[in-house]
Amino acid sequence: MNIQYFSNFSEMSKAGFEIVRSEIEAKPNLLFCVASGGSPSGFYAEMVEHQKSNSEFCSQLKAIKLDEWGGLEKGSEFTSEFDVQTKFIKPLGISDERYLTFDAFTEDPKAECERMKSILEVESIDICILGIGVNGHIALNEPAEFLQPNFHIATLAESTLNNGMIKTVKQPPTFGMTMGVGEILRSKKIILFIAGSGKKEAFQKLLKGEISTQFPASLLWLHSNVDVLVDQSAV
Repeated sequence: MNIQYFSNFSEMSKAGFEIVRSEIEAKPNLLFCVASGGSPSGFYAEMVEHQKSNSEFCSQLKAIKLDEWGGLEKGSEFTSEFDVQTKFIKPLGISDERYLTFDAFTEDPKAECERMKSILEVESIDICILGIGVNGHIALNEPAEFLQPNFHIATLAESTLNNGMIKTVKQPPTFGMTMGVGEILRSKKIILFIAGSGKKEAFQKLLKGEISTQFPASLLWLHSNVDVLVDQSAV
């Protein structure tokens, strides 16, 4: 695990962009796992800005979405999909043919997870972007006695449901659909962004290197190619 510290969110985001830029230049059609949320948002903005003067950047890139909330009211803008579309997919011009995602309002979440699982049975993720939850979750793999290896319906932890943003939603999520830890760990490269309020305790726990399903982010210690980019102002 390669842990790098940066003085602020902007510097962290720029460093993430430089890592990914070199990977895309080496393999323009790589499969990129895109995460929603605030931690990678500055990094996405760096990618969008770079493409303004480099039109071929991301012109072949394929994307797959990490996770999605379930149980939201139809048309809700709280979906991970809305966030990812706004910050990444639309600004970079990723076509539908190059983007693999959940139906956020599906009536059959199990079938959605099976469909997403089948995609990764024939393709490998080249770069997986992650954030970390206050309880150590990665994607929506919450602390538990055991974890699922593949895409699955996730039971949301109380600490996740008590997130300040979720509390403002008229009809909050009741479950999640998420990539499993096995699929995350099969990624060729993982970049974990640690930023935002409330992450200090989770980061300190990650640093201990004690691997447990009760702290899912600790499983990243088992991967040989993980960059952890840390905004020091947050931790």
